[in-house]
Amino acid sequence: MFKQNRLSASIALLAMLGVSQAYAQQVPQNEESDATMEEVVVRGVRSSVESAQAIKMKTLQVVDSIVAEDIGKLPDNSVAEALQRVTGVQIARANGEASTVLVRGLPNVVTTLNGRNIFTTTGRGVSLSDIPADLLQRVDVKKSASAKDIEGGIAGVVDVHLRRPFDFDDGFTIAGGLRSVYSERAESTDPVGSVTINNNWSSGGSDFGAMLSVSYQDRGYMDQVNFVTAPFATEITNPNTIAPPNPGEPTLIPNVIGSYFRYGDRNRTSYNGAFQWSPNDNSEYYAEFFHVGYEQDSQLNFWVPIPSWGGQLGYVTEYKPGTNVAQEYVRDDAPGTITSNQALFNSSDTTQVAFGGEWTFDKLTVSSELSHTTSEADNKTFILDLAFFAPRITYDFAKTASGVSDVTIENGDGSSYDLSDPSQYLLNQFFDQRSRQEGSETTWKTDFSYALEEGLFSSLDFGVRLSQRNAFNQSADTGGSPNISGQELSLTDFPGLEDMTPSGFLSDVTDLNTSQWLTPSRDYLLSRRAEIREAMGYDALPEGPEFIPALFFDNDENNYAAYIKTDYQTSLGNMELDGVVGARLVRLDSTLRGTSVIDDNGQSVLQPVNTEVSATKLLPSASARLALRDDLYLRGSASETLTRPGFADLNPSTAYFQPTPTQPDFGTGNGGNPELDAIESRNMDVSLEWYFGDASSVSAGMFYRDIDGYIQFYASEEMRDGVPYQVTRPQNTGSGSLEGLEIAYTQFFDNLPGFWSGFGIQANATFMDGEAESPPDAEGNTEMQNLANVSDESYNLILLYEKYDFSARLAYNWRSDYYLSFNEAGDQPGNSVIVKETDSLDLALNYDLNENLTVSMEATNLTDSVYNDYFGGGSGADEYLYPRDTFARERTYTLGMRFRY
Repeated sequence: MFKQNRLSASIALLAMLGVSQAYAQQVPQNEESDATMEEVVVRGVRSSVESAQAIKMKTLQVVDSIVAEDIGKLPDNSVAEALQRVTGVQIARANGEASTVLVRGLPNVVTTLNGRNIFTTTGRGVSLSDIPADLLQRVDVKKSASAKDIEGGIAGVVDVHLRRPFDFDDGFTIAGGLRSVYSERAESTDPVGSVTINNNWSSGGSDFGAMLSVSYQDRGYMDQVNFVTAPFATEITNPNTIAPPNPGEPTLIPNVIGSYFRYGDRNRTSYNGAFQWSPNDNSEYYAEFFHVGYEQDSQLNFWVPIPSWGGQLGYVTEYKPGTNVAQEYVRDDAPGTITSNQALFNSSDTTQVAFGGEWTFDKLTVSSELSHTTSEADNKTFILDLAFFAPRITYDFAKTASGVSDVTIENGDGSSYDLSDPSQYLLNQFFDQRSRQEGSETTWKTDFSYALEEGLFSSLDFGVRLSQRNAFNQSADTGGSPNISGQELSLTDFPGLEDMTPSGFLSDVTDLNTSQWLTPSRDYLLSRRAEIREAMGYDALPEGPEFIPALFFDNDENNYAAYIKTDYQTSLGNMELDGVVGARLVRLDSTLRGTSVIDDNGQSVLQPVNTEVSATKLLPSASARLALRDDLYLRGSASETLTRPGFADLNPSTAYFQPTPTQPDFGTGNGGNPELDAIESRNMDVSLEWYFGDASSVSAGMFYRDIDGYIQFYASEEMRDGVPYQVTRPQNTGSGSLEGLEIAYTQFFDNLPGFWSGFGIQANATFMDGEAESPPDAEGNTEMQNLANVSDESYNLILLYEKYDFSARLAYNWRSDYYLSFNEAGDQPGNSVIVKETDSLDLALNYDLNENLTVSMEATNLTDSVYNDYFGGGSGADEYLYPRDTFARERTYTLGMRFRY
């Protein structure tokens, strides 16, 4: 649970910083964050920090913001990477970039674009890496709820603000930039560019503005991953095995080890346009659109030595000290090894258009908006496994401190085996997959604000929001399809199919016997998949396999919401107190259409499912801000929030896949759970904030989330036709909680002489503790488990500099270990996957050649940090005994130029 000494630490930090000279701030009262940046003129690092601090200070919610340093210049290369600098925000990385954004360890975040819900296909939100940083004005992370905010995120709301014409100065503006990004592991140099054109003018007593922004991002990337699967209790019958240290206890041996390169090229092309018209001082109209198109060509080159091929027929030559966990294992009976290529193509298009206006009638302000969002995605994958049978293989189950597995492969005479010889390889099995997702939403909302002149309450706000949402998915997956042609298919029978992986696998992490291997060619696989299928005894199917009814779903949701809130302002002695009280009433009518697979006397039968669900929930919220001094604020908030399950999580069907050589003891499966309930949370936040300069502040805040029904994924065994399957499904946990402490400090040292007065610092730390009651097991027992993705500790340390036309930002990010998932297959204790502590060091430099031109240099992951995780959680030795993944991610260097006229 939450550690009391952390609160003491925050108080001590506040006292320690109290020696600084206070700087009084006259803060406008009763302003919400969406009204604080009507006109934005931001140039440089310090101005960006000042603007973000002003938003945090003025808003009545708990909000942290990131403001672009200039047109086309967010502090980091992507929205997701920039958000990791925000107090309490962590990110996960995949495919060479920051991907998932976690607010206080939770992924349950509503993403909005200019206050409107936005999503990708069947998801509840949008990947923030899909929104180009070049087009942004700012990003607000709202950690406490307001009645006006769209419901759906127990962790909070990430509101992305694009620019609008009236944000610019009058007249014509053109700004943009061009950067060249070098990705070190991929050895790829790629362009990133954007341009924004805006014009504001007046005619006939009316003001007009038109803006168009375009962004293009191309990026080659490479990840390098080594893995070891969970160990299983194994009876060793080979007489060559040595006696285990603990007789009578089972020997634990992983079934599979391996490595893979994950690399490719992705591009995103984005457009943002807006038109504003203000015919008079009392009305304004706008139309805007946003589009992002995404394409990714990628591949995974696997190298998979399989110690359990055909059974555990080898012998142990070394155990991990004092345990029965095998360290070194030998097979000299020509076991199988797989090399594989997963050839992938992914594309998506997301478009949002909106029309709206705002009208002022004396004390009443009315705004209304109609928006429509569409998103679609296509994904194709063809995987081909090759197999070779070397006379002798020695398997090293991560002997090194880095947790990396390795093998030694030999011929019968003890000489090295030639992995590059195509004649040694046979076509073993293929996986053919494709899917299509579609999503759409039409939304209308109207808001009213009535100004109250006297009394405790300063305004009364109310509004309605109606939306109709659809999510559609169809997928095909053959599972592992072995060669049934009756013929032995040699790789040499398919000229041009062979390829070699990149070289130097994990060369900067450890020394391995195998750092390059032969694999199928991606281009061959995608262009001639029908030929491979037919040669292996299957129908050609040039367009891919038929869609599987069990993976289909088509969901409709009608969402109705109404809210009312009032701002208040009063005095407690000589201290000003203001805040907001309100409630949001939401109703959801949902129709779920899918296909369930049921067992009928040993036969699998498809049964259509059509489920209708209705739910109504009242979500109250309240906040208060007490001005202890003009520059010192005590802030508090309380609210109820909910997060609805993802559409795929509600799918009633299950996909089962037969055992394969890489998973011989059981099949696998994944399915949804139509019985999932929405996650509900009751929230409290309290913070103390001292603003002692335009860009200087210190704050400490405590938060608590009482969570009911948190959704986590669990794997359990299911028998089907006499075959065991490890099937992963989402389930609601029981009651749980998340509590923590956030500390943040920002200061520019203006009082230092000369050159030194340009320095500034940002530092923040988050301490959290989260747990939830697991779903009941077969005997009805439950236990308290850690919340997935929640690190107990995380912090950012950012050194800033701006002076003499030069600016710099050196940012270090760190988070402690956390639980990734539960109930992974294996006989190791703990039955969890734990991610070890991770960090990152990034640098950005800028120099203004003149008021119109800026050159820049940036670098990410300067420390070349490596991601590691492991199985267990039962003891402190698990990290060494049961390693899982070692993931070396990209390091990038960027040179660029920005212009503004």
